[in-house]
Amino acid sequence: MNRSDYDYVIAGAGTAGCVLAGRLTEDPHTRVLLLEAGGPDSDPLIHIPLGIGKLWTERRHDWGYNTEPEPHLNGRSIELPRGKVLGGSSSINAMLYVRGHRGDYDRWARAGLSGWSYAEALPYFKRTERWQAGENAWRGGSGPVGTDFTDPVDPIGDAVLAAARAAGLGNSADYNAEMQEGFARSQSTVAGGKRASASVAYLRPAMRRGNLTVRSRALATRVLMEANEAVGIEYLNEGRTEKAFAAREVLIAGGAINSPQLLMLSGIGDTAQLRGHGIAPAVHLPGVGANLQDHVFVRAGYVRKDESPQRQALRVDRLALAMLRAHFFGSGPATRVPGAVMGFVRTRPECEVPDIQLGFRSIGLEARPWWPGLGPGWQDGFSFLVALLHPESRGRVELASADPRQAVRIFTNFLSAAADADALVRGMRIAREVARQPALDRFRGHEILPGAKAESDAQLLAYIRAVASTFHHVSGTCRMGKDELAVVDAELKVRGCERLRVVDASVMPDLVGGNTNACVFMIAERASDLIRGGAPPAPMASL
Repeated sequence: MNRSDYDYVIAGAGTAGCVLAGRLTEDPHTRVLLLEAGGPDSDPLIHIPLGIGKLWTERRHDWGYNTEPEPHLNGRSIELPRGKVLGGSSSINAMLYVRGHRGDYDRWARAGLSGWSYAEALPYFKRTERWQAGENAWRGGSGPVGTDFTDPVDPIGDAVLAAARAAGLGNSADYNAEMQEGFARSQSTVAGGKRASASVAYLRPAMRRGNLTVRSRALATRVLMEANEAVGIEYLNEGRTEKAFAAREVLIAGGAINSPQLLMLSGIGDTAQLRGHGIAPAVHLPGVGANLQDHVFVRAGYVRKDESPQRQALRVDRLALAMLRAHFFGSGPATRVPGAVMGFVRTRPECEVPDIQLGFRSIGLEARPWWPGLGPGWQDGFSFLVALLHPESRGRVELASADPRQAVRIFTNFLSAAADADALVRGMRIAREVARQPALDRFRGHEILPGAKAESDAQLLAYIRAVASTFHHVSGTCRMGKDELAVVDAELKVRGCERLRVVDASVMPDLVGGNTNACVFMIAERASDLIRGGAPPAPMASL
């Protein structure tokens, strides 16, 4: 193969990889190869919002990762879904669009990461999105990713907003605009009744260009290095080992699990660990795979007195028609997911930014399709999803072997820090306080989870350790920074390497306050400017 066949080779067609492919190929003279281990996003369930239930239960288009037994969660192994398909996790996630608190990005900037303050990130957030209500000072109106308020069909959403006000938590008109804190209507990456994944928004338009090559079911196995310079990617394609060379840069966009794995397989990581797997070290970077962070959550659940609209929509005959309607016309109940509100709260006055996210699910936990005449067979309900936004606990990703087809070992180390457990207990008490407000009286039956017997801090903590799980926001394993454990610098260049960058959630130095997909869109947009050497947009410092 001619070593100049491509200007850029991108490993991973998740959110970041799709953005990079879309932006870099805007120049018709730039040749890009995009490699994806998964298949095409042709499954209709990907694009119909209500299809997430089946995607999750069957773990379709998923790497199938599970954590190692978690010592602070009673030794349980936790499912950790990651998208293995064009669009990556943006093709299988819950479609919630949350940028995080402006203070999150200013915290990054204070740590010496030039260019990542909120004022500098905001233009990129705006560039990514097409906000249904139109452009304003905070929202973008003409970007690729359609965003909108989640359809407020269920009356319980307004009741939760009223309950939050009564509990003294307040409401926000738009948690992605001037004020995140408080309860607000949730927002989704849904446009025209369909999932607005990174593949749909960025990759499909780019695939019509002659300068982009996409190879699916192609597993990147190592970065090809000459001394400390990245020159290409080796990958498996239909059982064959192939190589692709990049004239300009190699871009790793595999996500917080696969990106550190690929670096380590390439000899970039902790030298002693690499030698233990028989991998010849190329660059000593002990921070590769460390600093793993995720949002751990737990539920406060209740019986629902009335019947949720989604319960009736799950009757099999109605569901079949709804799925067809959503597929062909982008309308109807299958274009919505249950949970039209969300809250961000501080559990202590001294918290600089909200430390707890309160998601909301307006249907029973065991909800599933049911046949007329037989009945649902499950109790309708609603629940608050109490998530810890800024954990002190840190985990890691380790190689299990030098075989790129073998999954890494994942240690999230959830709740290893006592402060994390304490914050979740406080968050559970806040969720219960909202739930007991009179505005929810006509909807609220008895508490199912954790139940009336769990009242003391010790009882709540025991419940949390027994059932807590992940919000699927794993990040930080190739973090930006200026210290010796940082993997990339503020321009996302791998330290000690030439022509090699990482662009995905793994570069976050610490977690943002909310669902992470919007942040990854922003990171990749900014990376595309850094790679092309273009001048960044002017900061929006006056907001």
